[in-house]
Amino acid sequence: MPHVVIDGIQYVPRADVAEMTDERLQAALQELVSIQYFQERHKAVAQAWNALHALAPELAKLAAEDPRAAFERVHGAQQR
Repeated sequence: MPHVVIDGIQYVPRADVAEMTDERLQAALQELVSIQYFQERHKAVAQAWNALHALAPELAKLAAEDPRAAFERVHGAQQR
């Protein structure tokens, strides 16, 4: 790993990655399912599928079979 020294002080690369909470996971799943439900057309759709499969394989399968059911499952039936 390279070292960076400025004015005699060594700096170390550091990243603070927040813990994955249920709330953050829910928000991520909502966005990934929304991409499928609204049939977004852009390059990241395949990566969104991959992420959805990695995080929640059962939800990904439901989204492939019935996008509306998956959308309602993560967003709640009241949001459309």
